[in-house]
Amino acid sequence: MTGDERAKTFEAKVASLIAATRHLDVARILTLRQMTIADPETRRWASEHQLGVVFDVILSKALERLGRPRLEEARRHGFADLLPPGRDADLRLLGDIAERLLGPKEASEAENAQASFEALLTRRLMAAPPKVPRVASQAREPPPLFAAQLGADSLKRKGFQPKDALPSPAAPPMDPDKPFVDFPTLFDDTICAHIRRSLGLIVVSPRPPGERLPFLVAPEFAALFQDVVRGFVLPGMRASRHVQTLADNYNWAEVGGAQLIEIIHSGEVNNPILHYWDARWNAMVPQKKGKPAPAANTPWQMFREDATFSNYEPPGEDDIHILRDIIRIDADALARCWREVEQLYQQEFAPTGRQAQAREGAFRDGLLKWTSRLNDHLGEFMAIKSYFLLPQCDLEFLRRLVTNFGRAESERRRNAPFLCRFLERRGG
Repeated sequence: MTGDERAKTFEAKVASLIAATRHLDVARILTLRQMTIADPETRRWASEHQLGVVFDVILSKALERLGRPRLEEARRHGFADLLPPGRDADLRLLGDIAERLLGPKEASEAENAQASFEALLTRRLMAAPPKVPRVASQAREPPPLFAAQLGADSLKRKGFQPKDALPSPAAPPMDPDKPFVDFPTLFDDTICAHIRRSLGLIVVSPRPPGERLPFLVAPEFAALFQDVVRGFVLPGMRASRHVQTLADNYNWAEVGGAQLIEIIHSGEVNNPILHYWDARWNAMVPQKKGKPAPAANTPWQMFREDATFSNYEPPGEDDIHILRDIIRIDADALARCWREVEQLYQQEFAPTGRQAQAREGAFRDGLLKWTSRLNDHLGEFMAIKSYFLLPQCDLEFLRRLVTNFGRAESERRRNAPFLCRFLERRGG
């Protein structure tokens, strides 16, 4: 089996696992995990480490669905209600995942005293380990296609930046409690953290009960999208030659995930991450009209099933450009957009005693300004979010707002399709 065939098989199997486990309880997922890892046929398409990572993600999502109060209660009782009988290894696994989700478990005073006493004995009985000299690895030249973008090896290897270089505004900091393991883990976790932060600024929270939300403002879609990215997109990206070469061009333990976000936002030209991100999404839509893409290698059925279960409007193949752009969102700009929009809304419709009332139309103009600055169509979803969270932004306000996107109805549908569709479904 070639590398490409193995990668495609891995993606298809992971997609099947994610789909099969979305509505299983924790005990059944643990049983499936043991059976899958023990199955010799599984080793044809995945290593034990890869399966461990996949089921770690699946179990994390299953524990998140329990909710924090129930998960804390389960941890206090040793996860007795979640475990198959006689599974000490599963108990340790759930304990590790729960600690990542809830934080360290608070120890009693007796446990703290015992731990302090044992640490004191350890320090007195153990000699300091000998120092191991650090050997610098040999630098490799980046591939010609992306050499200009990657910069000088002397800077990349040491993790330095020129004095006039600014850090990426949307770069998530490295988690001090999660040390660097390897480049694939850093790559996946950083991109998912960036996506999680960006979508978290778009979703409607708290979710209005009974409302069928457009996908980009639905919290459930934001959770599923990360599963789709981990299962369908990132493995194929990491299998590409240029992304593998990227792993050797930085000391990732020092520069961390911030460098990946900086590369993402460095522009479209010769950008290895954006290039293979787009390639993976483009492979999920049919190349010829009327010819469906292979179901095993696409997430559309997962989107439809989750949308039915969670009550939101799923994205379709025609929305591929929106899904591709999620990684391109500047989260800091999006945060500034919402702060300014909320401030203009308050100044226009509900000024406090210390605020001068804003002129009529200031809130509308703020939405239009940010619509022109953000990614295509993102401003429409921010207007839809405003509809659910800001009372004066009602259907009549959105009807007047959409007239700014064109004189004719056809022009408005072309320039603001999601806002027009939202109004149509609510009788607008």
